[in-house]
Amino acid sequence: MPPIFRALCWALAIMCVAFAQILDIIPENIATMLIIVLPAIMIATTPKHCRTREAT
Repeated sequence: MPPIFRALCWALAIMCVAFAQILDIIPENIATMLIIVLPAIMIATTPKHCRTREAT
């Protein structure tokens, strides 16, 4: 999967958490924790060659 699509999927997941919190579907403290943790999981699961840029 291209990196841009992977990033869009993660962004969509974070936005869904935020909207769920706004609509009181999930509690605020859990939503806050997920919004903090999801980007860390994204970085941890992204292959290293997608995170680094080679100097040209």
